Amino acid sequence: MQQPAYPPPPAPPVPKALSGFHLPGTNLFGGIRRQLSALENSSQLPGGKSPTSGFIVAFIFAALASAALSFVAQILFILLVGGAVTLAVFAPLTEEPFKALAMLVVVHFMWKKVPNRRYGAALGAAAGLGFAISEAIVYIVGSPTAETVVLRAIVIPLHPLSSAFVGMGIFAMTAGRSTQGGLSNRYGSLPRRLFLTGIANHMLWNSLVVVFGLADLGLAALLLNVFFVFPLFVIILRDFLGGHFNFQNFFEPLEGPMTAYPEIPPPPTPPPPTFPS
Repeated sequence: MQQPAYPPPPAPPVPKALSGFHLPGTNLFGGIRRQLSALENSSQLPGGKSPTSGFIVAFIFAALASAALSFVAQILFILLVGGAVTLAVFAPLTEEPFKALAMLVVVHFMWKKVPNRRYGAALGAAAGLGFAISEAIVYIVGSPTAETVVLRAIVIPLHPLSSAFVGMGIFAMTAGRSTQGGLSNRYGSLPRRLFLTGIANHMLWNSLVVVFGLADLGLAALLLNVFFVFPLFVIILRDFLGGHFNFQNFFEPLEGPMTAYPEIPPPPTPPPPTFPS
């Protein structure tokens, strides 16, 4: 007797429709995106809390404590290795961890968890913006000229961008620790890769300033940073977030849950044999 056909496999999930105008999506870093998506579990904070107060605390903490700690650390490095090396290398290596400290304060004492990568990126951007404004005020007070004001205004977006990657690293780190079944071991390198991406963005920007500044070509460094470095890392951030920014509903994940280590499901159990009566 002819056996019945096995049922077809389930259809793949349909991507969420995006409202408003959007540029074409990208999928440049599929591995990182799969890992981030597998760690996400919600589009809201626990208890339905608003994220606004967390953003404000991260902004203020980074503007005050993170900036002050970074300033002290960089003074020590300037005395040891000089201003150029400190700006190119040690500034990013100190500023991003101190901004991460502001994010961790919010995560552990207010939010309790980061629901998805987009909350992490927004939290990092808030801390970066607070740090950038505080740093700009210090520079402008030290050299109150129109040129300084313009240059610091141009530099301000660097910090939210680089810290958005660090914020996603905070999300991956805290989500991986709370996930059962040894998943945190599988994703052990993901937070580090996200942290390093943010530091690389910051370090590349500062290094161009140092290299071209020593050659009295400061305008060239500014143009390269504004028209190459910044757009490059914006594209990378956009791809990490799911291939779209989707500002209208920013905190809604754009990808369904995906496992970074997919398992092949076993074939369906064949039906029991039937015998003619």
